[in-house]
Amino acid sequence: MKQRRSIAAALAVTWSIISTASAESDSDVNRLIRGSDKKLSSLASFAEEDIDVFKESPLDDEHDSRRLQSSSCVGNDMMCGCSDVRQSDYRGHFSVTRSGFTCMEWSMADSFPNQGLEDGAFCRNPNGVGQKAWCFVEDGNGVMWDYCDVPNCQVESSGDITPGCFNTARYNDIYADIEEIKNSIDNDFDRSHFLGGIVRLVAHDFMDFDASNKRKPMGPDGCLLFDSSMNVGLGSIWCDSCPLKQLYDSKYSDLSRADFWVAAGNAVIFLTSINNSLDLRNTFYWGRTTLDSCPGSDSRLPTTAGCQDVEGVFLERMGLTWKDAVALLGAHTLGRGQKQFSGHHGTWVPNDKDAQVFDKKYYEELFRRAWTPRGVGTEDQDWATGSSQDKMMLNTDMCLIFDIDNDKSCCSRTSMFKPNGQNRCEINEDRECMMYSADNSRIEATKAVKRYLGGSGPNSNNVPFYNAFTIAWFKATTNGMETLRPLQDTC
Repeated sequence: MKQRRSIAAALAVTWSIISTASAESDSDVNRLIRGSDKKLSSLASFAEEDIDVFKESPLDDEHDSRRLQSSSCVGNDMMCGCSDVRQSDYRGHFSVTRSGFTCMEWSMADSFPNQGLEDGAFCRNPNGVGQKAWCFVEDGNGVMWDYCDVPNCQVESSGDITPGCFNTARYNDIYADIEEIKNSIDNDFDRSHFLGGIVRLVAHDFMDFDASNKRKPMGPDGCLLFDSSMNVGLGSIWCDSCPLKQLYDSKYSDLSRADFWVAAGNAVIFLTSINNSLDLRNTFYWGRTTLDSCPGSDSRLPTTAGCQDVEGVFLERMGLTWKDAVALLGAHTLGRGQKQFSGHHGTWVPNDKDAQVFDKKYYEELFRRAWTPRGVGTEDQDWATGSSQDKMMLNTDMCLIFDIDNDKSCCSRTSMFKPNGQNRCEINEDRECMMYSADNSRIEATKAVKRYLGGSGPNSNNVPFYNAFTIAWFKATTNGMETLRPLQDTC
């Protein structure tokens, strides 16, 4: 049962770990074939539980869709299966395992849609959970599972690097190049602007996705209207004299700009995460097409007015959940707002040094400070603490916890005082901002913020935030992209 726990834990994290788990199950199947009846019986339960656990992974549907679309082999899925997707594309009529057992009917077709399980008692590999096509069988002593001798389809030949090829080596090079630029910037202000700006560039690219607009869904297509007020400031990240664009033009121009932006964002998140522990390479897919023109894309971006925009963009048009939206907003921990660009000035965390660390501090700051509105009645209205440090929150941040749609004349914490005894709210010290009631749909946002705090007291647990961000970022950066390929050593 030790193996069962290791598989379950692995499947709950990322695809790279899932791959390792599948390799372990391959070893178990070898033992199944040559082992005793006791091992067969024990493994039968183990295999079924593994599949139930796999079904619970929140990235299953997205990964499965991407892997089937991205196969590099040439063949007929009725005759053979592609090895690079572990024959999960196979839809043929092999019904006998390599040990001579006849496949049983699949009973999980509803739980694994579009996996060919509804076709009948044939060899399949739902969601690529095994190393190749397999099925459940019965030998008189109980239910077990066994692999099938489905042939592999022919694989397209490719060199190490071909024009437009986004292999592991080039992905690693982007990480190294972004780190070199980061280290060449000699002050915290500019460095936090560079790092946060790259992530914001990617976010503004994917936030214009509209699933309901079949003709122009947009999304992560490498296209922004840089002269729009919604994208002011990003021109200092992507311009002819900007280090990021110079890097792309000199070394990666054969890749699509859309792919490069996402990879650069991944690099920033990795380099700034605690102990480089958030590596998104295992959920990176490439093959996005860059658009040169995207009129109207800026009108789809959220303003800073409040949670109506968060709901409209993230939940309604992008198809995400409150957990996803709150996780993506956690990226505000990087970088800063600058008045000449957005009308908002300050960092979401204590200072520019902290604004170079991708962690859960954004959520801590929401709860920790006594936030009061500034610039009420103007389009640049935001929230500040009145301290000497230029910290800030936007309405779209505060509304994750507080019901401020109809009344912003409040303070988030009226019980906090300065050393001189003055209330930290300074104004509205007798009007504490209301939190959402249990029957308000936005309470899910508040629950997510609390979850990403990592615990009820001071702690360094970033795992809940990192796990949620991985899922949300994966969804957002692949939204609307019909044909993407996973990162591999060769293309």
